[in-house]
Amino acid sequence: MTSLFPHPQYAEDQPNAHAILYLHVIRASAMSFSFLSLPFTGATLLTSRLRKQPINTRTLLSRTLLNSGRGLIVGTVAGATMTWGRMQGQEEVEWQDRSWRLLENKGEVDTDWETIGATSVGALAGVVAARRGTVPVSLGRAALGGAGLGLGSGVLFMVGTFVAGRKPA
Repeated sequence: MTSLFPHPQYAEDQPNAHAILYLHVIRASAMSFSFLSLPFTGATLLTSRLRKQPINTRTLLSRTLLNSGRGLIVGTVAGATMTWGRMQGQEEVEWQDRSWRLLENKGEVDTDWETIGATSVGALAGVVAARRGTVPVSLGRAALGGAGLGLGSGVLFMVGTFVAGRKPA
């Protein structure tokens, strides 16, 4: 996402610095919250089991999609709020420097591209699953949840690149 912006030779020449920084933090926060929402699916399934409610694949998939979609929304709001709070009162050169360094970081650029693809595939898979009746949720919630699952895969991608020896930011 941020890698779609131009990357000049010098940080002082970085255009769209605010948009780049907001998009980066929102992506990273939404990715993290979507990934961290997955344990809540296990907790809700455990609660259902304790209440003697039946658990099947449809229940598992629908709860996973719903929790992942919620994580995406909360993460997006948190990311925007964190960027606004952290950069409040900073000079333009601070924004430009941070944005320029993000575009310079190969690990971040690779993560951007992985999450763009995985989010798109996840949203499409969610819509297909809802249309076929595999999950009992609306198309919008299925698309949002699928996008959250795809976005959350970015955490695994970053861990994998770190283990492989390339260090993302």
